[in-house]
Amino acid sequence: MRIWNIMKHRRTATLIILFLGAAIMLSMSLSCGPIELGVDTGFTINVNECQPFSMQFSASSTTCPSPVLFYWVIGTLPPYATLDEDTGLLTGCPQVGDPSASFIVGVSEFSPPACGVYFDMKSVNINVIPTALVCDMVIDPVFYPVAWEGYAFSMDLEVTGGVGPFVWSAAGLPAGLTVSNPANGIIDGTPGPGTCGVYTVTATVTDTGTCCCPDVNRDFVLYVDCWANYPPIFYYPTACNFNVQIGPGLTQGQTRVMIDGNHKATLGGNQSETFTSVPCQSHVVVVDQIIQSADPNTRFVVIGSNSKVVTDTDNYAYFDYAREFYIRTTSSPGGIAQPQGDGFYAAGSYFSGTTPGTVETAAQQGIKYVFREWQLPDGSKNPNRNLVFPVNQAGTATAEYDTFCLLTLKSKYPPIEERSWERQGSTATWNLALHAVPMESPFLAFLGGTISPVNASGSQLMTGPSTVEIQWKPNYTGPIIAIVIVLLVIGGLSYLISRLRKKPTAQSTS
Repeated sequence: MRIWNIMKHRRTATLIILFLGAAIMLSMSLSCGPIELGVDTGFTINVNECQPFSMQFSASSTTCPSPVLFYWVIGTLPPYATLDEDTGLLTGCPQVGDPSASFIVGVSEFSPPACGVYFDMKSVNINVIPTALVCDMVIDPVFYPVAWEGYAFSMDLEVTGGVGPFVWSAAGLPAGLTVSNPANGIIDGTPGPGTCGVYTVTATVTDTGTCCCPDVNRDFVLYVDCWANYPPIFYYPTACNFNVQIGPGLTQGQTRVMIDGNHKATLGGNQSETFTSVPCQSHVVVVDQIIQSADPNTRFVVIGSNSKVVTDTDNYAYFDYAREFYIRTTSSPGGIAQPQGDGFYAAGSYFSGTTPGTVETAAQQGIKYVFREWQLPDGSKNPNRNLVFPVNQAGTATAEYDTFCLLTLKSKYPPIEERSWERQGSTATWNLALHAVPMESPFLAFLGGTISPVNASGSQLMTGPSTVEIQWKPNYTGPIIAIVIVLLVIGGLSYLISRLRKKPTAQSTS
């Protein structure tokens, strides 16, 4: 009996403890406020085709300082979008023709025992805007760069066109050289032992600003020089001098002078420096391949090779530079076309580019653009669509287009639907040569009934695509006259008949 009482008291204490724990958890749960879903860009975003986008969802709770969250979707995400359920980051990139989408994104909070379970959800809309994307990336040519086995080397890769930012890679590089800066396309390093030779390198650039344009590749030849390519030279223990000179072509900026891979001097145009070699032996002199001026559209490029081996018998290294100008191409109105030919051109060389003659887009029905002329960097004009001109300054070559709008002339009598392209801003006129046609009713047409155009001629200011409907009004003059004549004839005949009937009666009476 005593043992039973002890067990009974223990059960009662256990029930009391469980009850108090449940009450405490419930009170703490009820004290927590609801969770609220937020997003950094708004729950409706407009996204261009081929343009990457992201939406960062977040959640806040008034009483739970650090809720444990996960995100989820009701409905179906479009094939071009992905949601990270842990971080709430929605990313994607619609392809050409991908539709807009609507779905629900929710967030749930699990933070026991303090806050219990709460959730929130919102409707998300992605509006996909069609875009006339032109994949026009072109890797600028690389003119046979020369590296030296065992010495530091660096070169830049450049691209014109595209959206950007870009990511570079290269295949076929000799050991020791890599694309050390993929964002800016910089190849550098030191060619390792035994790499002397000729390499065909394939440079590849990826446009991360769009998901519709393919990568662009371009091959170039890279020479790795070495001492084995030169005949043995007998060196003397005495000292000897060699001279490095920069030609007058470098009119802005300075170039580094690297001797055996070490920076020894910085020279400008028409400057030189003499170096002493102790003991007298051969050295590799390298200068910068490209010197960028203060103007980003002007640079200086070494003429020929940017390296020279000096010896006791050939102790003079001369480097000169050619000025290059960047010619940008665009269109007016902007964005309707991307003319070809962007890039750097040596002063005195010839720019060569082209642009479409006529541009029509599916997004602008009833509007087309017709090439008029080029506006050149020096302010002159050129009417040829295939443009060639000597380069003597940096600037922009703009392909100027005239805008034409479609004018549609419609008529029911007779059925007419004629179209013509009219210059935007001009006044278009029309004149219908047919001034009247018979009525549709055969009876009224037989009696001379016609319909006439109300607006047989007129004009229209072309501010956009327009449709002119010819309006017609009936003319009942002919049928009315015919009916009156018929009625008069019938009346006359009736009168004549009545007179003829009266005459015989009068004779018989007399």
